[in-house]
Amino acid sequence: MSSANLLFLLMVFFGPLVTISSSNWLICWIGIELGFIGLIPLLFFGGTYYSLNKECVLKYFCVQAFSSALLFLGGLVMYECYSEGSFDEDVLLFGFLMFCSLVLKLGGYPGHFWVLGVVSGLEWMPLLLLLAWQKVAPFSIMVNLLENNSWLHSLALLVGGFSSLVGSLIGLNQTNFRAVLGASSISHTGWALIGSVYGSFWLYFGLYCFSFLTLILFLGLNNYFMSSLSVLSLSGLPPFILFIGKWKVLLAAISSGCHFLFLVLPLLGAFISLFFYLKFLYSFYLSDEFGKLSSSMY
Repeated sequence: MSSANLLFLLMVFFGPLVTISSSNWLICWIGIELGFIGLIPLLFFGGTYYSLNKECVLKYFCVQAFSSALLFLGGLVMYECYSEGSFDEDVLLFGFLMFCSLVLKLGGYPGHFWVLGVVSGLEWMPLLLLLAWQKVAPFSIMVNLLENNSWLHSLALLVGGFSSLVGSLIGLNQTNFRAVLGASSISHTGWALIGSVYGSFWLYFGLYCFSFLTLILFLGLNNYFMSSLSVLSLSGLPPFILFIGKWKVLLAAISSGCHFLFLVLPLLGAFISLFFYLKFLYSFYLSDEFGKLSSSMY
């Protein structure tokens, strides 16, 4: 890895840490942008999909720049109103604007339209950074936003439920594994949003990142048997580790008095997503048996 890529990797790593550790809104926003700027050059990592990379990076840059502008505007006005002790229509409007910008950044429904188009042209390492580590800063702000604005809870639950369902439906129609990982990210974003409302978010997100990391490592090593197990782990089936995260989110929601209708969509999405997880489980397992993997699947 070149020294320039090492610098960009440090920016990606320290950007979310700056956001999490700061109590000033401007510094929080700068932390998000620091990680975003550092990630852009890293998306070109590897030369296999270079012609497609340029289109993907441009699409990602436009979406994230737009959402960053909305996030800065919404956060600036809302936190300024809070500092002055006022709570009026401006707080509701710009709080909603801030929530929408975070959903767009995270790739949740209905701001999921960019995810598959971006991830389909990336190598494994940029894919891991984009779908896992890069979500730490927006999710930390989302957790803080939902803790201080209970009127957004119902909206977050609806967005989370539809994200889980839409992600699972999108994944059913995919034959490329990178696109499947993008659809899986949309679905897991929905579960993480529910966890942001009722608790257990960091446990769920940490287990998701760990499962995703192990999958990428085994894919990079061309170990198809362990990749098949990692795919199954990402589905959240027992006894795999991500099942603990989903169970804790459901337990926190039920113990907090969440209406069961809010949990129907994510549970239905988790059930539907099993179809494409099992499809690629069989593909990787058979590839390990016969020593060949279809190039169209990558």
